[in-house]
Amino acid sequence: MGSGGGSGHTTVTNQVQLPGWAQPYARLFLGDVANYVNKGLEAGYPFPPEQLYGFTPDQLSAMGLGRESALKDAQALIGPALSNVSATQSGAYLSPQSNPYLEAAFNAASAPVVQQFRDATEPGIQAEFAHAGSFGGSAQKQAEAIAQKNLGETLQNLATNIYGGNYESERQNQIRQQGLLPGLLQASFAPAAELMDIGAIQQQFGQQGLDTALRNAENRFNFPLELLGQLGAAIPTAVGGAYQSRQTGPNPNAIDPISGGLAGLLGLGGLLGALGGGGGFSGLLGGLTSLLPF
Repeated sequence: MGSGGGSGHTTVTNQVQLPGWAQPYARLFLGDVANYVNKGLEAGYPFPPEQLYGFTPDQLSAMGLGRESALKDAQALIGPALSNVSATQSGAYLSPQSNPYLEAAFNAASAPVVQQFRDATEPGIQAEFAHAGSFGGSAQKQAEAIAQKNLGETLQNLATNIYGGNYESERQNQIRQQGLLPGLLQASFAPAAELMDIGAIQQQFGQQGLDTALRNAENRFNFPLELLGQLGAAIPTAVGGAYQSRQTGPNPNAIDPISGGLAGLLGLGGLLGALGGGGGFSGLLGGLTSLLPF
């Protein structure tokens, strides 16, 4: 540390700097750091960019199978189930007009009864009355009417059993399927939910790729600034923790002109008084007046 200015000056200057023996080492140190920084700036960002590990083959296959199942297999199963429930709930299987299989079942059951009447019952009645010599009479007509009535009742009972049983069965089906509706409705959204999950995985991976690219760009951009920051951080170390500086401030040993003049006059006045000079005090006041700035 050097200083300037004596006791007669009003300011003093302090200068902080490395000792002379340390200055060559500081220059070498800063030179090494500068070389390192310059080489780094010329070479560019030295680290490999951040990478993302892509989907594995198994993951890609799983997503492909999930997409195919959602678009084809699940729809193939859910579509008919929903259609069948809709038809049942709307009563499509309650009557012969809407249920061709029901009418076919009745025809198959009634055909033997009709055939039995046509091939056996009615010819038997006619043969009986012809053998008795009363063919075509009222008794024969009455017997045939009774036989036809029995045929009608048989067919009616058969229709009641078939159609009524089917109606009761379908009503039970309607009631049971009402309990299945919430699950079926939820299942109908399952393919879309599966596609949404697959899309969310792909979107997340894509966003990670964008974030990684952004970090790589930021790292490359900040790399020169980081190198320069290393150089800047090395400077205080090279200069011993403080930059060379000069500070100027008041000199604590300096004598103020007014105070000095006043002290001199007071001393002179005392001397005159001691000598018995009559004009000592008035001369002192005159001297003080000459020191004032006004």
